[in-house]
Amino acid sequence: MIMKKFNYIISVKRLALWLCSIIMVGYISSCGDTDTNYPLTSGGKAPDPVKDIKVENTSGGAILTFTPPANPDLAYIQATVETPSGKKYEYKASPYNAKIEISGLGSANPQEVHLYTVSRAEKRSEPVIVTIHPLDPPFIGVFKTLELSADFGGVNLKFNNISTAELGITLCTIDQDKHLTEYDTHYTNTKEGDYTWRGLDPVETNFAVFIRDRWDNFSDTLYTTLTPLYEEELDKQKFRDLTLPGDAQIYTTEWNIAKIFLWDGGYGKDFSDPACYGDWKNMSTTGLASNDPLWITIDLGQTAQLSHARLNHYYMYKDKEIRRYEIWGCTNEPPADGSWTNWYKMAEHEQIKPSGLPENSYGPGDAENWLAGDNIKFSKDLPPTRYIRIKCLENWRGDTHMTFAEITFFGSPIKTE
Repeated sequence: MIMKKFNYIISVKRLALWLCSIIMVGYISSCGDTDTNYPLTSGGKAPDPVKDIKVENTSGGAILTFTPPANPDLAYIQATVETPSGKKYEYKASPYNAKIEISGLGSANPQEVHLYTVSRAEKRSEPVIVTIHPLDPPFIGVFKTLELSADFGGVNLKFNNISTAELGITLCTIDQDKHLTEYDTHYTNTKEGDYTWRGLDPVETNFAVFIRDRWDNFSDTLYTTLTPLYEEELDKQKFRDLTLPGDAQIYTTEWNIAKIFLWDGGYGKDFSDPACYGDWKNMSTTGLASNDPLWITIDLGQTAQLSHARLNHYYMYKDKEIRRYEIWGCTNEPPADGSWTNWYKMAEHEQIKPSGLPENSYGPGDAENWLAGDNIKFSKDLPPTRYIRIKCLENWRGDTHMTFAEITFFGSPIKTE
């Protein structure tokens, strides 16, 4: 009896496995024969074309408005452009949005636009052809404003980008055989640009600059010959603490707070840990909260034609971390009474949090911006400088106390007898 029951169970299991095999084969077979790349419907005829087309020419394109056909089978309206160089562009609009914006064209030459209506079965109407007359695309206008000049350690670029278009501006060097080598690309959407490519030797060099937009359209090329000015990082071993009457009070009771820590080379280099402050050493002012500017003074221990500075922060976009500030300079020993006589303003800067998110929340660009530090450029027209004042106008919590971790200066030291 037990043997019969056992054989019965085995037979049932074999039957079940056999049925499953048949089902799986059928399922796999049906999956292999199924084509999911098909129109939503089949059959029918193409919709009528659009009508009442109006054209508004824009930079690098045009805005087309029209009346679509009253057809429940209409899926979308399509516009196509093919330039003389062979570039093809395609744009789409839903039946409920009777407008298509043509953009990304690389010239102001007239262009034919083919407009189609397309059904749910992907059947296209006959094209309606309109000619647009684009205005100059943004990169052409920006190219006309480019100004290049020698700068400390590199080449300075100035430009106007009224439309704030996303552009890449590339600097190339040219060798004796007239071969171009890309040196670096500055990506920007700034309205008024002032940027310096650095790291170049102070020797006469042939340069070329061109602009590329996000559709891979290229401008003409601007050529120039320049000799970058010599610069170096100033020797921080020569920096000295200088405290004058009226200077902000700095903590003296904390082991990790002192003005001399601003030039010890230590600052946070890991943004992934919000509690990581490098070696914890920083400069931090103390006293009652104030809305009046506070400042500190530094003796660089050498006179130099300064080109730029880098300020590295301690806190991450919060608390007493310096946010809006000015840098002032003095050539000769400043007045002992702490007054501002003979001081001159060198720069004003504001630390920006790219994401705009609230405190302790971070988004795209925040880490990169903080790790890079504030890079502050100085005019070549400023006099040689030895003494520095950093004046805080506002910190991240809203008063004028300040904290930061490091300050570095670059320029050309002036040799003295």
